[in-house]
Order: sequence, then structure tokens, then C-alpha cells
Amino acid sequence: MRSLIVALLLVPALAAAEQPRDFAYGIPLQTSGQDALQQLALPRAVYEGVVHADLADVRVFNGAGEVVAHAFRPRATTTTEKPRPLPVTLFAIRTDEPTGMEGVELHLERRGDRTVVDLRTREGRPARGAKLVGYLADVRALDRPVRAVALELPAGVDQVFTRVMVEGSDDLRLWTQLASGAPVVRMSSGGARLEQLRIEVPARRSKYLRVSWPGRSGSLELSGLTVEPGESAVAAPRQWKQITGVPAKDKPGEYEFDVGGQFPVDRLRVGLPQQNTVASLEVLARAKPTDPWRHVTSAIVYRLVRDGDELTSADIEVGALPDRYWLARIDQRGGGIGGGPLGLSAGWVPHRLVFTSRGAGPFQLAYGSRDAKSTAFPIATLVPGYKGEEDLELGRAETPAPAPRIVIGGAQAVADPQRLSGEAVTRARVDWKRWILWGSLVLGVVVLGWMALRLGRQMSRPV
Repeated sequence: MRSLIVALLLVPALAAAEQPRDFAYGIPLQTSGQDALQQLALPRAVYEGVVHADLADVRVFNGAGEVVAHAFRPRATTTTEKPRPLPVTLFAIRTDEPTGMEGVELHLERRGDRTVVDLRTREGRPARGAKLVGYLADVRALDRPVRAVALELPAGVDQVFTRVMVEGSDDLRLWTQLASGAPVVRMSSGGARLEQLRIEVPARRSKYLRVSWPGRSGSLELSGLTVEPGESAVAAPRQWKQITGVPAKDKPGEYEFDVGGQFPVDRLRVGLPQQNTVASLEVLARAKPTDPWRHVTSAIVYRLVRDGDELTSADIEVGALPDRYWLARIDQRGGGIGGGPLGLSAGWVPHRLVFTSRGAGPFQLAYGSRDAKSTAFPIATLVPGYKGEEDLELGRAETPAPAPRIVIGGAQAVADPQRLSGEAVTRARVDWKRWILWGSLVLGVVVLGWMALRLGRQMSRPV
């Protein structure tokens, strides 16, 4: 809390006398709720109008024209997706073979609208018996690795203490052990219940799971089984801007692109003009038209059609680069890309700006200034008790969280960018004070030289 108070007190000092008119453009904002902190995903127009690639010329003003404290959350280019547990079909395995599950071969067959398990001995004879030796779970509907399995016991079964083995397979022939001796517990006493039915396993993708209890005299009755898919990293949604390339003069195979701003581009999507094209290209970039081109990456791109379906190459991953100008250099061997313009789509994850809703609204996001210096605070300074992204929550929680979390309201732009001072404040201004000072020094030197020359002539005259 002390760091937040210091941040709020320092903002006026760091941005002394700054007013909205000191910036080129402004966007009206609408805040949500009464939360002290508000979050805004920067609109595309901001990247098209800022002067500094590090967003040093971005400010938030309240209704009184005062600067309020702001910070940027770490850019999350991927998100973690945790799928819901999935109930799966369970088949009981019964046999009187002395070796139990190891003495039978499993086959899944489709009979009408039902799936049945065909049990056979190692010699190929139908396996018969009444002894329950395990279960087979069909998890082919799951396209992700299994991270855990949860066993379901029949209602009324309250005294269970055993250990099981969990195995995985893709062909019902070769099995890989995933868990051995995993405890399965359900005990009740005096109205209290002790239960352990969840078994964690190494993340592995399998089409079938097998649960058994080899070496134990009893059996385990199950009423169902649920699998928990492992968490997976998913690419964060990106904004895209499409640009048509301009062929470079006297340089066959080179196409130049101007994305029209300083976007934090980390994905490129190449649009080839003709179908059934495969090409090798080099990607280069630069911040200004006068800068030399800088190599970024190389890639193979394609656009193929088969049986009416079009297959295109994956997006090209690049580091978050704010360069405005890009160049695609096509290898001309094999004819290049043929006729037609080359297209390029630039993708980026917008910065998330967090600001304090100090003072009355309406709030305004201002940007575009050559002379502005950064006033953004570290997110840990602006947000009390911040330790990581898991401590932040966008919007109000519907149910109480198990631990205190910092709630951030969601702000959004409610109108198109408005012209404040326009492009005049984005251009480099003439430093008249500096020129006057240098002019005064030069003039002083000239005057001193003239006086010295005149004095020398007077001293050289004969008396």
C-alpha cells in the first residue's frame, strides 16, 4: 500500500504540467464498476500514433485533466487452458485365468450401436469366468495427454482400502505402466469420510487405459471412471493487420511492407497470390526508411490444394518487434511466387495498461508526443501486494476466492481517436534556446576576433 501511495504522489512530479493538449490524439474511456484499478487493452490506433516504440508517450487523464498513475502488465503471448474432466466408457474384465489380466487379450468390437469387449486367452480361446480382475477404459475421444484418473465407487460402498495399477495403450496389446500401487481409499466413521480416489499419472496420450490390482485377492467394484486432461499452452488471441506488398524497384522477388505503426508484431502470415505455390523467403525489418534492413528469420511458405481443400503454411513466429517496415525476399529459384501481389498479415498481442481511477471521469487515453518521457510504473509498484499474474483478476468474482485477489475493472474505448494537438507535437521541434546560445557564442567569437584585429592594427602604426 505504501508503494501505491508513493506512486500516486510521484505521478504529478514526473509528468509536471502535462495536459491532454501536449499529445497528438486522445481516446475517451469508459470504466467499469468502482474498482480502484482499471485495465485497458491498447487499441490499434495507439500503435499507429505513438512516437516511442516503448510507449513512453502514453498517458491516462481524468476528467480534470490530471495525469493518473499507470503500468503495463506483462504481455501474455500464451494462455494455460485447463480442460474439464471427461467421463469415459468403462468395461469390466472378468476371467478365471490364473494370471488375471495378463492372461487375456482384449479386443473392442462394434456391434450395432454398442461397443463390446471380446476377451480371449493367449491361445485364442474365448476367456470365460466370473472373477473381476480389472477394467478397460476407452479414452479415444480425448485428444490430449491424460494427467490423472478419478475412480468412482458404487453408492453405499464405504469401506475400501486397496492399491491399483494404471496402464496405457494404443493398440490393446502393448501396455505402459503409468501408476503402480496407487492407493484407493474410502473409509467412513462417525459421520466423517476419508477418501482418496484420484490417481495422478505422467502426462501421456493413450487410446486405452487399464485399471487392475494384480497380486491381490479381492476385487474393486467401480461405477465409473473420469480422466483429467493435462493443461496445455494455447496461443493468446491476436489482432491482425493485413498489408499488400509493394515490389522493390529493380529487385526481383523483394516486396516491401509498411504496417503503419509501431506494433509489437510477433506473428507473420504470408498470403501467396497463386495456388499450389511453395516458396522460400527471408524476412527483414527496420524501424525507419533510412535504416539498413535487418535479418529477422527465414521460412518456407506454401499454398496447396488437394481434393478441394486448401492447405496454407503456419504463421511465422518472430520476436515481439515494433519495426514499422518489413521486407520479404523470395528465392527466385523455381519461378518464385509467380504473378500477383504478395500479401502479409502482421499479428500482435496488445499491451494491457492498468491505471488508477483517481478523480472523476470521464477518463481519456492520450498518446503521441516527441518530448514525452515514460511515466509508467512497474506493475508491482502500482498494484499492492502484487507477486504474479495469478494474483490479478479481471472483473468481479462471482464466488469468494480461497485467497485474497486483486480485482481490476475492465475499461474500454467508447469512441474513435480524437485529434488533440495533432501531428505537430510528434515532430521534432526546433530547439530555439540551443540555437540562440550557439549563435551568441559564435557572435561573441566574431566580435572578439574583430576587436583583436583592430587592436593589432592600432599597435602596428608608427608613433
